Amino acid sequence: MKYFDVFAERGFHSAFLTTYAFGAQAFEDVPFSRLRGAGCRNIVILADRQMVNQSFAELGPPKFAGSSYHLIKADAPGAFHPKITLLVGAKKGRLLIGSANLTALGLGGNRELVASLSYGEDATGNAHHFAAALNYIRSKVPSDDLWFATAMQRALRSSPWLREVMETPFPEKEAELEVSLLHDRPDATMLDQIAASVGDDRIERLIVVSPYWDVKLEGLARLRAIMGDPPTDLLIDAASTYFPKSELPRFSDIGIFKVDTSDSKRFVHAKLVIARGQAWDHVISGSMNCTLPALLGPTIVRGNAEAGIYKRVPPGTALAALGLESYRDAPLQPNDLHELTSATVKSPSCEAYTDGGTMILQLGRLVWKPPASFVPGSATAITLQDREEVQFGNRIDLAQGGDTAWRLDLEAGRPKSGIVHFADGSVSAPVQVIDLDVLAVRTLPPAQGRKKSLTDILAEAMNEDLILIETLNQLEALELEETGATEDPAPRAFSPPSAASTEQVHAILSYDEFVRVRSSAMAQGSQISDGFFGRHDSPANTLSAALNRIIGLVGLDLDADEDRELKAIAAMDFRMTEPAAPSDAVPSTPQAEPTKPAKATKQAVATAKKMKEAVDAFEARCRLLRGKPISTAELVRLRALLQILLSHAQPIRGAALPTQILPIHTKDSYDWPRLVGRLLKQHFGTARALQKLQVAQDEGEQKRVLEYLAMADWAAKAAATAAASHSKTADLRGPLEGLAKALAAQVASIIGTVDEDRRYFDEFTARLDERFADRLALIPGTRLSCS
Repeated sequence: MKYFDVFAERGFHSAFLTTYAFGAQAFEDVPFSRLRGAGCRNIVILADRQMVNQSFAELGPPKFAGSSYHLIKADAPGAFHPKITLLVGAKKGRLLIGSANLTALGLGGNRELVASLSYGEDATGNAHHFAAALNYIRSKVPSDDLWFATAMQRALRSSPWLREVMETPFPEKEAELEVSLLHDRPDATMLDQIAASVGDDRIERLIVVSPYWDVKLEGLARLRAIMGDPPTDLLIDAASTYFPKSELPRFSDIGIFKVDTSDSKRFVHAKLVIARGQAWDHVISGSMNCTLPALLGPTIVRGNAEAGIYKRVPPGTALAALGLESYRDAPLQPNDLHELTSATVKSPSCEAYTDGGTMILQLGRLVWKPPASFVPGSATAITLQDREEVQFGNRIDLAQGGDTAWRLDLEAGRPKSGIVHFADGSVSAPVQVIDLDVLAVRTLPPAQGRKKSLTDILAEAMNEDLILIETLNQLEALELEETGATEDPAPRAFSPPSAASTEQVHAILSYDEFVRVRSSAMAQGSQISDGFFGRHDSPANTLSAALNRIIGLVGLDLDADEDRELKAIAAMDFRMTEPAAPSDAVPSTPQAEPTKPAKATKQAVATAKKMKEAVDAFEARCRLLRGKPISTAELVRLRALLQILLSHAQPIRGAALPTQILPIHTKDSYDWPRLVGRLLKQHFGTARALQKLQVAQDEGEQKRVLEYLAMADWAAKAAATAAASHSKTADLRGPLEGLAKALAAQVASIIGTVDEDRRYFDEFTARLDERFADRLALIPGTRLSCS
């Protein structure tokens, strides 16, 4: 199988990849499109920061990074050089470690070497290697990254086998392992790890394949030393490799041979060490060239991040398995090689492209995080570009010591990249915009079976109805079945593998703490919290997204542009099964007012009574929760019920639409002001003014609180106004006015000091006005004022 063919294999929902060089077009045309076509959407890439900057500066920013997959710029003292592909499925896994970059040459141009390990029903013994690889990748993620933790949580939640092995560290064994994962460590060099894997086996011959060497051949000298200085054969691509042949006289027992005796012009980029021992053939492959930065890693000043695989096989079998058994038939002379001198070595410290930091978009707010090397005051402006690389919006001027967060108008589109301008006239390499809202939607794994049917109901809903609550209940029941959880369906936290791990612990905030942290974060000019760890595929979040779409809060179709681009990729034949695209909800077209009010049919009365039963059920649920901490999922449920009631409420004057079946007054107690009041009473009962609420340190979760408060505030005022308009609702007026005033006071206490929250609250309220004010005949200025 060719390396790029593995990306079309089905059964994987998540992919974690690392690379040194990154070719956006090559990746998006082949691996990315094949992964998504095979149903794998939760995709994360770590690539060397300077190589990403170079790629973006020379070839332009990618089309799909930041919205359909997550690209992280990773750092190392020297080069971030590992090449890992970790594919994760519900019951299977594939781990590939080798020499191939995510570039056109790496995917199909060069001659590469990639080792492959599998996990499945017939290969369960490799599970700990997958856990080790994921822990290694996690350790390289910057501490302020806002998406990786969510991507990893999704992968583990959908793969119990990997979650189990991550939670149960692999015990250290005294016995030597047949296969080992090698990677840079602060306490053990690659050479140390290779020596430990080889053990006491006497090495009779060493064979080394490397396209790159250091000037003094120190990497080779150190490698030979740990093997006992055996006779050594170097397999070299003479046509393209620069080799320090002037250093050869200080070595003994060195032979030089052609690595490829064919007529192929493809560059041999593979890295390989075969140590032929008395007991075993020891095979080491991966990203490591035979150089000091690669073999010593972070123990030297500019050591690389590297990854490889060690495997032992029966003696005398490795060369044949790799097609190298006849290499000694093609010797080379030193004169056949290009001389490597210090002048030909590219300095990794030369930064040809200025890093522009990180740009994050969430809920209409753009946040810029300057690069680590940023000098305050040196940047003057930021220009944004859309996916066609046309300027998006106006130029953003950067005042010294001013804001690094701005609200954007996203009605006409979304920015895809940005460029930072500096006072000396220079500009940064393009910076991808990490669009968390779109990323959360487009990286969701495709639902299957019953779950797909239920999520499709929410994705396609255009109006509020009790089916939304029933669907939420069924999705929650399914999640409990899938996870085996009794309360919290999220996977258990697991201990980091070492002190080097960068995963953050995301605390749960009480309501008081929520208000304090919210105010503090906004006061510091940050729209987005340090952790974006929400459950974007949770039932409550899926329902919340549907409710926002119905009232028109989502705006632009998040999927359309990406889908059009993907379908336009030439020579691609894969099946697209995107989640239903959110779109602006179209307000119900007012019908001509009939000459007589619509009569309450038996069906309408039955439906109205079902809504009353839904309120009864919610009250019963609240009684069970009394005194217990509640999550924002309960707020979404309460918000949905309020929105459903308002959607079916009759207006305070004029004719009712056929769907408006809840009267302002009825002796049967399904009048909508009363039902709204009963729901809001739970806000000040079970929730106790939200004092028992627990909120994750996640911007999306915290926005749920604001959305719920806006919904509750609007519904309370609407119900109070409706009660005041009817002669037979005198018993409701006082309680509803009291609820409305109490809610207004609470809202003021929460968002009064946070300008951004006030703007978001007002925007949400405006959407509710558009959705319900005319339907309920609540003319602006006539609603109860409780401010």
